[in-house]
Amino acid sequence: MGKVLTLRCPWNSLATVLLAVAFFMPAKELVAQMPAAGASPQAQEFTQNVKEVYFPFNIYNRIVDPSVLNSDADWLKQHPAAHFWIQGYADARGDVFYNLVLSYRRAQFIKSSLVQRGVSQSQIGYATGWGKLYPLCSQDDADCFQKNRRGDIVPPDLM
Repeated sequence: MGKVLTLRCPWNSLATVLLAVAFFMPAKELVAQMPAAGASPQAQEFTQNVKEVYFPFNIYNRIVDPSVLNSDADWLKQHPAAHFWIQGYADARGDVFYNLVLSYRRAQFIKSSLVQRGVSQSQIGYATGWGKLYPLCSQDDADCFQKNRRGDIVPPDLM
């Protein structure tokens, strides 16, 4: 009978290491990997018309400018074939796990708000949060923090 191999490093430790690697990957490298110029015409039209939604500090159920979400919903209702994903983010302040939960709730808030405004739930692939991973900027000032407290609505072919 063969010996049973036991792992000294549990899977959650491996997941923590992978999360740490993703956290320290610079955002400009991530953005550079996005195929914006080579995107399909539908994806380019999507990104021109559907804008990101911004949140106040430590808030997930209220947005800074509701008119942006209204115009996003109007465009998405007029284009029922447009499928998309919702990604929530948080600024650099606070604990990693707190920001993951906060950003997830932001994505879920955007999802429910779009559905309430008449967008078909079948258009939404997923809605998740990335916490403070993948920031748009890294300065320690109010403008930068605001840019990172956002929810992105993106077509899957830009991922």
